[in-house]
Amino acid sequence: MSDKEIDRLDIRIDQDRIRDKDRDTLKVIESVFDFQTSMLIVKLMNKGIIKDIGFCFSTGKEANVYHGIGYKGKELAIKIYRTTTAEFKRNWMYVEGDPRFKGYKKGTYAFIYTWARKEFKNLKRMNEAKIRVPVPIIVEKNVLVMEFIGKKEKAAPLIREVNLKKPHKIYGKIVNILFRLYDEAKIVHADLSEYNILYFQKKPIIIDVSQAVLLDHPYAPVFLYRDILNINRYFSSLSVNVIPDGELYEQITGTFPSPKIISMEF
Repeated sequence: MSDKEIDRLDIRIDQDRIRDKDRDTLKVIESVFDFQTSMLIVKLMNKGIIKDIGFCFSTGKEANVYHGIGYKGKELAIKIYRTTTAEFKRNWMYVEGDPRFKGYKKGTYAFIYTWARKEFKNLKRMNEAKIRVPVPIIVEKNVLVMEFIGKKEKAAPLIREVNLKKPHKIYGKIVNILFRLYDEAKIVHADLSEYNILYFQKKPIIIDVSQAVLLDHPYAPVFLYRDILNINRYFSSLSVNVIPDGELYEQITGTFPSPKIISMEF
């Protein structure tokens, strides 16, 4: 067999391997997702956004997040919001009052698509303010593609899963993020806690921002105060001398929280 024939055979074998891998990928997609979501993944593959989708590294009530590979070899996080969950019914308050989503529909599918777009827009807004979050790439209905926080298929851990050597320094960095979210991004996370902060390269990275609201949202002050409570509660458990809740709220907003803000619960 000549060198040229060998080269042609090698190319044909490589092409067969690629086709086999594509078939395997599609089998994984079809076994995990409903038909519509599977077609969205295929659409994103055809657009050159996703080359491969693999294992699930995060499971939540509203969505699962999968590891993926882009066509330039970059690792991706592919967040797929469930279209069969009842969890979204309690989330209307985070969308009502947001001028970016006036006239949104409350039907299950329509609302979930709005929820995914909301996370994309919030990530983009925070990233533009240079707050460390996963960089958003694209959103298609209930599929959000963004930067993978981690390395070589190993996702960064949640901050609660890490034995912080200097928790007071990390607390200071997160307090700084609270200030910057308010002052620079003009937004409140609205669900900030040790469950929504990753720890990567010795820095906190904010995730899960679909519920984040702009400062003119009617419940923004309440959500901010709740974020402060959560962060202070967690770092107090690590023996950090935290800034008192009301004092930190006042430092961020310039006003002391009213009794209504302090007492309101959801």
